[in-house]
Amino acid sequence: MVTLYEYTNQPRYWIALDAEGYWLVPACDGGWSERVPFVGHVNGLRQVTNWDGINLGIADQNTR
Repeated sequence: MVTLYEYTNQPRYWIALDAEGYWLVPACDGGWSERVPFVGHVNGLRQVTNWDGINLGIADQNTR
């Protein structure tokens, strides 16, 4: 499962959390394949609860 957060300080990116950790994910179709590990502390994250219109290219897009 993936939890997705809107990264308000970097509006073209999402922060995603899965079983392997935190990821910086480009906010574009298929962005999951371009993700990089995210390390750090950020303010201004908002959990995305409605994934309508978001297609990161995750094979099994189970979300929380």
